[in-house]
Amino acid sequence: MSASRVSLVIPAAGRGTRFGGPVAKQLLLLKGRAVLLRSLDAFAGQVKEAVLAISADAHDDIAALIATAGLPFPVRLTTGGATRQDSVHAGLLASDPTCDLVLVHDAVRPLVPTRCITACIAALAEHVAAVVALPCAATVKRARSDNTVDATVPRDDLWLAQTPQGLRRAEALAAFARAAQECWTCSDDVQVMERAGHRVALVMGDARNLKLTTPDDLAVAEALLK
Repeated sequence: MSASRVSLVIPAAGRGTRFGGPVAKQLLLLKGRAVLLRSLDAFAGQVKEAVLAISADAHDDIAALIATAGLPFPVRLTTGGATRQDSVHAGLLASDPTCDLVLVHDAVRPLVPTRCITACIAALAEHVAAVVALPCAATVKRARSDNTVDATVPRDDLWLAQTPQGLRRAEALAAFARAAQECWTCSDDVQVMERAGHRVALVMGDARNLKLTTPDDLAVAEALLK
């Protein structure tokens, strides 16, 4: 599928408070390059453009970073919202209307393999939405309020969502507008599509496609880059 049909939206309005420190985690350096830039680098040759949904007070810093980054596609900035859902909606609205497909990716998943990206795009040929995910390999326990085990949950049909998450632009705009009007609260992008009645395809993810949530995750990413 041609990259000219695909926009990339990265919601990056949050500060990542669980990571700690004075610098937003997407701006931390990973082997000498900002995490955000490495996340953008991963989509070279796969997308026509990228839209970053950021906080208003970060605009100047992000604009300066992008201007000297040498990225392989144009990047535009828009103001994100109070939640990820709001920021993705803002990114969708700001994306190029000539692109009928949109990939939404976490700013802090810098090691996403190209295979995951191309498979997610390919899934949109037959599905309105798709999510890169991994089958759940861990044993899952449901807890009682006193922190004792209530049950062991069967995991055969459980998957752990990653990004990118792929959306057909027209259907996504309608779904996110409905979500805003009806005040839906969804934990990820394709859940909005699920609630709007669309079937979402599962695309095999990769353990290397980790989300940098803690300083330990950054250390793991540095080791993987070696």
